[in-house]
Amino acid sequence: MEQKPRHDANRRSGWPVQSSMKHTVIVFFGLILFATAAAAHVSQSKPGPTPDSLAGRYQGKATSAEGDEAITVDLRVVDGKLAGTITSGDDPIAVVGATITGDRIVLTLDLAGERGTLSAGAKDGRLDGPCEWALAGMSGTCTLTRTGGAPPAVVATPAQAKPQPFFRHPRLEVALSDFPAEGLILDIGGGGEGVIGQLKGQQVVAIDLSKRELDEAPGKPLLKVVMDARDLKFVNGSFPTATVFFTFMYIDPADHEKVLQELHRVLEPGGHLLVWDPIFPDTRDPAHVNILFPLHVKLPQKEITTGYGVRFREGQGADHFVDLAEKAGFQVVSRKNEAGWFFLELKKAK
Repeated sequence: MEQKPRHDANRRSGWPVQSSMKHTVIVFFGLILFATAAAAHVSQSKPGPTPDSLAGRYQGKATSAEGDEAITVDLRVVDGKLAGTITSGDDPIAVVGATITGDRIVLTLDLAGERGTLSAGAKDGRLDGPCEWALAGMSGTCTLTRTGGAPPAVVATPAQAKPQPFFRHPRLEVALSDFPAEGLILDIGGGGEGVIGQLKGQQVVAIDLSKRELDEAPGKPLLKVVMDARDLKFVNGSFPTATVFFTFMYIDPADHEKVLQELHRVLEPGGHLLVWDPIFPDTRDPAHVNILFPLHVKLPQKEITTGYGVRFREGQGADHFVDLAEKAGFQVVSRKNEAGWFFLELKKAK
């Protein structure tokens, strides 16, 4: 009987094993040498950012809940470190340092003793493209483009950064108990510290205009959803309870009525709306464009210290919201004025 040739898994198209392995080794080391040379070329042609390469003038736009503002960033090297000024209108913010990690730069900001950051990417050793900022309780996004030109001869220091644009309010003390609530709670502006989410956990559906604020919010709410409070994507009567914790202060007063109408719509009959917000002073110095509310919140199991900075809203307090809430169809269940802040409990008629 003719014996069939034994299949040899190490033989392919008649190539001997030794020759095939030698060929593979040569190709393998050739690829390594090519990749190493290519990496070296890229490294040499595109150096990472340094203080010297980042120095210069940049212009762009900063965006927050308050709207858009044109900004100018002037950076220069002082004693081997980045420093400079960010200007929006006539209000300077001092750049007092920078951290460079790969192609990511975080500028340290100082406004009248309030520290903040501006985080941006780099291209060809310079700040470029989208960025994010946080300062004095406010935050948002921005874009920057190098416009050339030498940096200014004088760099603002924290002492030179004028304190006038911000009026610092005495610290607000808010003791927040574990209020009774059955079923789901819709929390407007649930990003940032996520206070209601920390307090009520899986009962909370937190919405916010900022995905980043929602991502950074601690606690474990049931859902985090990017959504506009002026156009809630929920059917009528979806929630037994809604909360607005120090968020109306960030919403344009012209939109407060629309937000209250939407909250009234998505609450079930007999549902409750709970509102906490600051009481703005009746008058202000014309130089004070913004106001900073330092805030200390005491929860049953922890304490939160933060600060909220917004545009000045002369005289805005509980009366403003009571009038609009009643117009939207709410009844006032309770009202409490504290030192610098108020609480309202509103109810939708059954």
